[in-house]
Amino acid sequence: MADADPQSPDPGSSPTAADSGRVAWLPWLAWGWVGLLVLTAIAELSGWDDLRLALDFQRHFR
Repeated sequence: MADADPQSPDPGSSPTAADSGRVAWLPWLAWGWVGLLVLTAIAELSGWDDLRLALDFQRHFR
């Protein structure tokens, strides 16, 4: 029984281009949501009406 060519990559061992692209933007998305939550908490706790209105997402979808 002949072994597979050692030069050929194993399909399960290396990520595809789509997987690496997905991994690249996932941390940015997560940190973006964390940033929005922090801004919302600051606006609510400090009483900044302008920032609270800017972050009121429900208002945009009615």
